[in-house]
Amino acid sequence: MGDEYVYSPSAKPEKKAPDRSEFAINSSADYWATAVTENPLNRLRLLDAKLARPNVDVETIKARAGELIRELGAAKVLTDPDCIGLVRQLFGQRGVDRLRERAKENA
Repeated sequence: MGDEYVYSPSAKPEKKAPDRSEFAINSSADYWATAVTENPLNRLRLLDAKLARPNVDVETIKARAGELIRELGAAKVLTDPDCIGLVRQLFGQRGVDRLRERAKENA
């Protein structure tokens, strides 16, 4: 018929996973700090990442991207699909076509 003893439920404290968001933020910042200095194309990728954020000044990013594209050269920018996507997003397909023309002129 059952036990003659009444067992109370054991109260085990719940273990929560440590909050790693601070680590993730610092790790991401460290990555971009080294990536930007190692490869100039990464500066354009960083602008692409910043463009994905809400409440971003698109005109400032557009101006900086234009400077970096002129600095790097059209041919180098066209070798990276991520950078082509950024150019297409900021300047449209017309901007990509202009880059291709500029790369042919300088080849």
